Amino acid sequence: MLLDAPTLAAVAVLAAGAAIIGGMGGFSTGVILTAALVPVIGVKALVPVLAVAGVIINAGRFWFYRASLERRALGVCLASALPFLVLGTWLYSVLDARAVGTILGIAVIASVPLRRILQKRSITLKTPGLALGSAVFGLASGVATGTGVIQVSLLLSAGLTGPAVLATDALATIALDLCKAALFHRFDLLDEQALLTGVVIGVATIPGSALAAWLVTRLGAKLHVRFMEILILTGGAFMLWHAWR
Repeated sequence: MLLDAPTLAAVAVLAAGAAIIGGMGGFSTGVILTAALVPVIGVKALVPVLAVAGVIINAGRFWFYRASLERRALGVCLASALPFLVLGTWLYSVLDARAVGTILGIAVIASVPLRRILQKRSITLKTPGLALGSAVFGLASGVATGTGVIQVSLLLSAGLTGPAVLATDALATIALDLCKAALFHRFDLLDEQALLTGVVIGVATIPGSALAAWLVTRLGAKLHVRFMEILILTGGAFMLWHAWR
């Protein structure tokens, strides 16, 4: 196993908690899991494991919000993101561990100011803007994890709200994660141990996604907690330290 049984069980419990936060806001699950997994499996195995876990995580999330899917936005996101995802995944396969750790750390830290900037500029994106932003998201998704904030912010800027954002983001991410998993397998970065680890983590998040959906129907889909931003910044800084120590 990539992780021993006790460590995998602890990660599964953490994943369930992270799914509650991510299920309410559309992102952060990957950021929390990234910070937790880097020290125990290394940065090179991280993105392939989370690609597998992400399929299950987002499948559970999509199921609870499926009625709110925005098909037009989904089509634009996938058409623009998938070609650049292939490029990003190839870059990931040829980079060394230190470079990958640096990219992951910077991407996670940058997600906090990026989210704030995009929230302050309440501009409704037209189709060309959504397509361009999705291309950037696809490239970022190939070389890093925890980039869901980009797609969520794009969908919000395109005029989607609440469950529509969560449903559309979840289904688009499932398609991207399936593509990533196939590409990582092609580049010999996804073996049976990584696959099994990702499946266990993904299944563990399903109860958290269910609880998040129940909370969203009562509290609204808002994730504006300063603690999460501190956690994201701390996790990104930790990844940079781990890559360069």
